Amino acid sequence: MREESPDVVIVGSGPTGSAYARIIRRDWPEARILMVEAGPQILPKTGAHLDNVLDLDERGALEVQAQGGDRTPRQPISKEEWEARRAGGFDASQLRRSGLFIANDADPVENLFAGFSAANVGGMGTKWSTGTPTPSQAERVPFIPAEELEAAIGVAEWLLGTNKDPRAGDVTAASLRDRLGSVFNAGRTPDRFVQPMPLAATPEGDDVPLRYHGTDVVLGPMVDEPPELFRIQAETACRRVVHEGGKVTGVELATPGSDDTWFVAAGTVIVACDALHSPQLLYASDIRPEALGRYLNDHYIISQISEMQTNLPMKAMNWIPATDDFPYSVTIAPASLNTMPISGDIVGQPVGMGFFVPGDISPDNCVTFDDSRLDWMGLPAISIHWRQSEADKARLETAKGIARSISDIIGRPAPGFATIVLPVGSSLHYQGTIRMGAADDGTSVCDRNSRVWGFENLYVAGNGVIPTVTATNPTLYSVALATFGARQIAQARRKA
Repeated sequence: MREESPDVVIVGSGPTGSAYARIIRRDWPEARILMVEAGPQILPKTGAHLDNVLDLDERGALEVQAQGGDRTPRQPISKEEWEARRAGGFDASQLRRSGLFIANDADPVENLFAGFSAANVGGMGTKWSTGTPTPSQAERVPFIPAEELEAAIGVAEWLLGTNKDPRAGDVTAASLRDRLGSVFNAGRTPDRFVQPMPLAATPEGDDVPLRYHGTDVVLGPMVDEPPELFRIQAETACRRVVHEGGKVTGVELATPGSDDTWFVAAGTVIVACDALHSPQLLYASDIRPEALGRYLNDHYIISQISEMQTNLPMKAMNWIPATDDFPYSVTIAPASLNTMPISGDIVGQPVGMGFFVPGDISPDNCVTFDDSRLDWMGLPAISIHWRQSEADKARLETAKGIARSISDIIGRPAPGFATIVLPVGSSLHYQGTIRMGAADDGTSVCDRNSRVWGFENLYVAGNGVIPTVTATNPTLYSVALATFGARQIAQARRKA
């Protein structure tokens, strides 16, 4: 391709940016696509998942390379911090993750927002849990027809390579599902029964790890295309989306840490950084709709370690889906505590529970940007402003009680482990900062196809477009929403 004029530039190489590329390619085969990624290529296979690297020391070193500009190794949790976490107190190790974004003037107990983002080819697709559960009806965008969204979810499952039961032979997990189902299945439709957690993963044998899917699976055969059709330009920051009169003309790029910039013309630009960096890039580009960076939202995670007595260890992850009457999403899986000091009182299998609790949406919870301070990419520095609502606090107390009752069904709460609430943002599922809306009324950044209001050829992608209250892991959902914009681009541009 001519360096100065690809048909489409995609800023960000994570799951939604890759979904845009794949659907555009499907519907517009001759499109010339340039994908820009601020971080490096860290694995030989483009966009592969880090959990497929079995050597833990090697994986740890690669994870450091997958972080943002700060690539110093994270210090391990101390015994004192671990004991504080077990007792339900504040654990300062939560704040030592490199690449972390902390809320301004945050109370470390109630109003801490511990956001994080990846910078490497594949984005968070190299690090995500691969959970692909479907959102409940209450979580879905109300202004997209139900049948259209359901079809898009099916396409997203294909893109991500979802497996509905990747550990189908796990009899211990199946037995636990039966016990949980006897309590939670009443009044639910079969699709919302207690079930295996759908994963973007391929089973390769009962006694070997799953093969986890990254954006290598989303991109599929595109990773082997000639560069004149598709290319990922790594270690390249987008400093600005260039536009005039409601039309994007291209992007200004730079090597991180350098003052040298160059312009690449483009027919369409898709900003698919993440829920923190996509609004940052729009802000830096003087694209500043009223809702930009506002309505920052995430679901809380209640963590409960349980102890299960079993002769056959459980390997699979189970899921209690959210419903209209049960607005929580609960994952239950084997707990990995081998790197932390644990009580000798645990004699059964440790089982971890992630109890996802929705949070209230407020326009005052937001991401802001400081033109006087630049980050490692040369963009205005990010700050996060977030406060917990009183309704959130009450909802969390109710959820803690349900989590403890589920622990009793599993077996018992593990001795010495409190039921704790992780800092909001720990899920890495934050949403809303580039949210879609039914009308350009100041409460949204883009339309139902993720096209930015007031622009004919600028789109956004990622969890940030989700406008609803959620508890369910959002990757499948945001990839489904990305397919609408990708189809619109291909249809409009291929005819042009």
